Amino acid sequence: MTFANTSRLYYKVHDYLLIVLGCCIYAFAWTGFILSQGITTGGLAGISTLIKIATGIPAAIPYNIINVGLAVVALIFLGWRFMVKTVISVTVLAIIIPFGEQYLVMTEVVNGVKTFTPILLPNEPALALVIGSILSGLGIAIVFSVNSSTGGTDIIVAILNKYKNMSLGRAILIIDNLIILCSYLVNVYIAGKTQSDAFNLLIYSAIEVILVSVSLDWYLNSNRQSVQFLIFSLKYEEIKNAVQERAKRGCTLLDATGGYSGQPCKVLVVVVRKTQSLAVHRIIREIDPKAFVSESVVRGVYGEGFQAIKQ
Repeated sequence: MTFANTSRLYYKVHDYLLIVLGCCIYAFAWTGFILSQGITTGGLAGISTLIKIATGIPAAIPYNIINVGLAVVALIFLGWRFMVKTVISVTVLAIIIPFGEQYLVMTEVVNGVKTFTPILLPNEPALALVIGSILSGLGIAIVFSVNSSTGGTDIIVAILNKYKNMSLGRAILIIDNLIILCSYLVNVYIAGKTQSDAFNLLIYSAIEVILVSVSLDWYLNSNRQSVQFLIFSLKYEEIKNAVQERAKRGCTLLDATGGYSGQPCKVLVVVVRKTQSLAVHRIIREIDPKAFVSESVVRGVYGEGFQAIKQ
């Protein structure tokens, strides 16, 4: 097996392990700290929570059913490479979430009102909210960092991010706000909670969505941030072709002269988004592990494939 094939196998295993880790963190955080407190989060988890509150059906059932349909959408708009990893995420969550809901959440009916009794931090809803929100955002970010998704409305967010150049955290914030606004009506008119209790849960939900968004963008260091590579390698032609074919980014070749040797050489300039920098690193390592590489963060990139030039 060649070095390049070995490296690709290693990266695949690495990515899949991160997907499993991210999904486990997210499932634990949501079921143990958010769902157990009766807080309606955003995304598919929030929709499933509303269904659970309204009907008593375990949240895992609508969560898994809806995820299948959205997985088909991912295949159409995001491609099979994204789809393969997303299917792994969806499968892991489909297995873990029912266990989390069964052992970390207790549902009781008191005077005709459905209540949730948390196992973790039962008397500290605010602390549970903070811990659960940060861990949820971290779990989702880990999955997104390897070009995958936890499924659900994350697929819609990934589509928005691909075609509208929108920050992942900001896109999630917009979608989630629409969902949590419905939680107040469901809690009051279907679950039978008082307006005061429903309003408190609405506030908790809003805080949860904001914390998830902030922690997600913090981990990914903002999707708008870009990096510039200066690559010095005798195999510049192979690297250029691989970047164009696999990372779908253009390259520029500069003529240079070695300061010590005085020999002419080529410098490959590549500008990509922060989230694509890992792919470029892997390409370079596979083709020429001895290449000299300079990577720098750029404040702004304008033009085709990036932001429009400011007026």
